[in-house]
Amino acid sequence: MKIAHLVSQSALNGVATSVKALIDEQVRAGHEIMLVHPRDSWIGDQSFAGPVKRLESSFKTIPADLRNTGYPIRDWGRTLVHAHGSRANKLLMIFTLADGAPAVMTAHARQFQLPWRFAHAVIGLSQSTADYYTKRLLVSRRRMHVVPNLFHADSLRATSAEARSRARAMLGIREEAFLLGTVGLICGRKRQVDALRILKQLVQNGLDAELLLVGGGDPDDRMPDWEALLADPVIKDRVHLPGQREDAVALTAGMDVYLCTSRAEQAPIAPLEAMAQEIPVLSTDVGNMPDLLPKTRIFPMGDIGAMAAAAEQFARNEDLRRRTGATDRATVIERLSPALILPRIERVYRAALGRASDRGWKYFKNPEDRWLPERCD
Repeated sequence: MKIAHLVSQSALNGVATSVKALIDEQVRAGHEIMLVHPRDSWIGDQSFAGPVKRLESSFKTIPADLRNTGYPIRDWGRTLVHAHGSRANKLLMIFTLADGAPAVMTAHARQFQLPWRFAHAVIGLSQSTADYYTKRLLVSRRRMHVVPNLFHADSLRATSAEARSRARAMLGIREEAFLLGTVGLICGRKRQVDALRILKQLVQNGLDAELLLVGGGDPDDRMPDWEALLADPVIKDRVHLPGQREDAVALTAGMDVYLCTSRAEQAPIAPLEAMAQEIPVLSTDVGNMPDLLPKTRIFPMGDIGAMAAAAEQFARNEDLRRRTGATDRATVIERLSPALILPRIERVYRAALGRASDRGWKYFKNPEDRWLPERCD
């Protein structure tokens, strides 16, 4: 297939890294890929597993910008278009109305948007995400497909003592400290303020604990009590805030336990990076985390006492921490491997192709690029 991916995200985040992983696997599988991305975006600067045609786009929906993006996609001879991000969804909605292009959209977030109704297939990254859209009548059950992000765990190694020490040395964190951590935009949705509360409880229980929060801040989504907790004398010298880092995966190796305290996620990538490095994960009941972790490590949002108690168990039992980390790595390999997930995504593509009233094929430079059911086996 010739697959055009529209990625309207500029920053380094879970959407961008998950799409990069998908493109790499699709290239390895023999598909031709076009990447449509914003100027100066993280994903636009990446190297891939093979040749990828690139196109910068403003993702504006004014006529001139639509032509500058739509015509090159059409003339390239796309089989279908796969959108990631709200602006990409909007552009694809207009493009498919004009061109009839088979349209696939991935629900990386829960957003009430009109474009979902025009997709020939929508990928929900978890069952809870799929339920959100079908119950609100934005997507019919027939067009909704639950497929998690694929994840190449083999690209990461189980954390070694050397990697742990190296990560801590970069940030000035003591070797002997029990280190909690998380990676992601520091904001109300991710509720890192609860990680501060967990840290405080552990310290008050007599543990030599510290907290690493990797990620930039969102000034428009501040958390109540954030500043007050950072200044709390119990923990103020135990919190590390290095900001957004491109080496976040390497820094994760320094953690003893990874915390996902979010109030909303669909299929977060950073916890998977921790699991692949054999770092135990504790999570709120969000996205696909309940599909990957046992019930004993899934908690209601804001249940500080229960999450702190679970973290304390790991702090006081290194063998439990090691065994749990090995189990988490095995889970990611078993359930999210490219060999398992990529065929499921291709089945979604075939479903979208079967539902579309494709008109753009008549403009293809090579008539052989037109998709026919008997050729897609």
